[in-house]
Amino acid sequence: MKNKWLKMATVAAAVIGLTGIAQAVPISGDITFAGGVQLDTKSSGTATEVTAWTGPGGVGSPIVISADGSFSGIAPGSTATFTAPWFFNSGAVADLWSAGGFTFDLTSSSVVFQGGHPAGVLVDGTGTISGNGLDATTIDWSFSVSNPSAAGRFGAVFSFQAAAGGGGSVPDGGTTSMLLGIGMLGLGMVKKLMLA
Repeated sequence: MKNKWLKMATVAAAVIGLTGIAQAVPISGDITFAGGVQLDTKSSGTATEVTAWTGPGGVGSPIVISADGSFSGIAPGSTATFTAPWFFNSGAVADLWSAGGFTFDLTSSSVVFQGGHPAGVLVDGTGTISGNGLDATTIDWSFSVSNPSAAGRFGAVFSFQAAAGGGGSVPDGGTTSMLLGIGMLGLGMVKKLMLA
């Protein structure tokens, strides 16, 4: 009898040790970038794509101008890398941008508004942000650009804002199911030992 309880306690400890606590840590917060873009036309009112990204003033790379939540470790002024070309009405684009250890994969984007005076374009979309040991998270984002003033020498200025937290986490690919299966297997072994 003593041996039976020892086996049962060992199995229970193994099951508890293997299952652990499955804790999802989604990415949350906002990050905003700024810089310059080159478009496929001379007006953002008729453009369909970004052909190149630059930093403010047309030099260097786009920069982070504000970040909070999971992005708070990224200092304002940090550079970001953007993929070009990028079409406003677009499907999936891997690595559309990366900054501070985070990578954004575009799922889709579409023009919300285009035209006006001065001309501008507003694009909204969704995608998945991942990085820095946190769970991949679906986010909503916005991109806007307007024509520069008559004195603008450096091309259009853009802003890009990503807001994480509203879309939820991306499914974990089976880890939770595996842990549940191990737990059920352990319960089956405990029952078998109790009946033996």
